[in-house]
Amino acid sequence: MEHATSVYMTLVNQGPPSSTIYKKIKNDTGRTFQTNTKFKDTVPEDSLTRCLSCFAWQTQQLYEEDPSKKNISTYVQGMNVLLAPLLYSCPSEPMAFQLFSGLCYSQVPTYITHNLTGVRNGAKLLDICLKIIDPKLSKFLNDNLLTAEIYGMPSILTLSGCNKPLDHVCRLWDFMFAYGFHMNILFIVAMLVTIRSKILRSDSPMNLMKDLPEFDSDEIIKLGVGFLPKIPPKTYDLLVKHLTDPDLFIS
Repeated sequence: MEHATSVYMTLVNQGPPSSTIYKKIKNDTGRTFQTNTKFKDTVPEDSLTRCLSCFAWQTQQLYEEDPSKKNISTYVQGMNVLLAPLLYSCPSEPMAFQLFSGLCYSQVPTYITHNLTGVRNGAKLLDICLKIIDPKLSKFLNDNLLTAEIYGMPSILTLSGCNKPLDHVCRLWDFMFAYGFHMNILFIVAMLVTIRSKILRSDSPMNLMKDLPEFDSDEIIKLGVGFLPKIPPKTYDLLVKHLTDPDLFIS
């Protein structure tokens, strides 16, 4: 932990990154969970700004060491929401930064590329998995021209970090750090299944799905894990690979 703190402080001492990147970061940090009083009381905006600025510096250094990594963005919108649960739940800022760096570079690198390749593949996989698990709901959404790329991108990009409540998001993440963040796609399916009757009755399902109701992490984990036997091996393989393989093509 001492080494992690030392590395973090070295990055902090470099100050803000380029004005363009820093402006993007500041545009997002102020509105991160802005209606969540408990989060605001726990995580100062300066912590979000520092960590994201350090990640930008670290990524620029990574470019110099390994030019093949230039597909990874120094900052993309949504990183603030990926970082927020870690700062909220970790006992120290350096620890949260270390986990955030590991998440971005090792667990979901295709989610932070300039063109969000992994997120777009995740949307395709969400459509595929929903069709397998709940054909009726899938058909209803398709009939209403609602593909996952239209309704599901925030939940995919942020690994469900944008959903509520935050304490239950942290429990989902605790599970996914152990089991794999590919499970997020199945957890999103589970969230949809829990409100399927409301969606099927709705005249404006998009209004319901763009701001999902609060969920119970135990229920969502149980449902998501229960879906696994229904997922064909090839599809499951794609779920795992889409997080790290930028060349993966999913039709």
